[in-house]
Amino acid sequence: MTGWVTRRTWAKTSVESHGSSFVILLDDNYLRTPKQNKVLLPTQKLADKVAQEWQEQKDSVIPSTMPYSRLVNSAIDKVTENFDAIVLDLLSYGDTDLVCYRAESPKDLVLLQQRHWDPILFWAKIELGISLKTTQGITYQSQDPVQRQKLFRQINSYDTFSLTGFYELVTISGSLLIAFAVHRNHISPESGLDLSFLDEDWQRKRWGEDEESIKNKANKLSEFQTAFNFLNLLA
Repeated sequence: MTGWVTRRTWAKTSVESHGSSFVILLDDNYLRTPKQNKVLLPTQKLADKVAQEWQEQKDSVIPSTMPYSRLVNSAIDKVTENFDAIVLDLLSYGDTDLVCYRAESPKDLVLLQQRHWDPILFWAKIELGISLKTTQGITYQSQDPVQRQKLFRQINSYDTFSLTGFYELVTISGSLLIAFAVHRNHISPESGLDLSFLDEDWQRKRWGEDEESIKNKANKLSEFQTAFNFLNLLA
């Protein structure tokens, strides 16, 4: 987070309304992003959360303890300038969506994927009007252009801040459909991450626990939950 202050030099952190937005003040100075853009937030709930992160900093500012500030900075400094490219990047997950690529064997994994991933496909068809086809193996298979256009309209409907949080859900899970299901409260973040780790969890149960893999999943769950909470703070 180049551009951030590294030491605490302010005493008071506060939130004020600014037109239809909210700003954060460090004493009498507006909080700014690493690119020196003023932090203007769409909801007071998000502003309060970011202000809390800044207020909790001690002598030194530690970015790793400020995940909501990181997402806000990404929204303002990166997503705003690259919105269309990010939408297209997310759309590409439609052709490579995790839940669409199925194992050919062994039978227990095939059945496990069917039992847990098929309901997500069914939900997307009913709730989003999007019907994606599945394939066995890892050979790339593009989706129907009509379905891709439907995905595009869904993704492109997000505002800058929502797209930022949604991007996190998609890139962590590897699935547009899982991300949609979590964002729309069809499934919990914990269930969503379990779906995205289905193959890896199956491997661990078959070949033995892998401490590094378990730690990685725990870290991903924390990031996934933060993205979900971030989106809720926008409501």
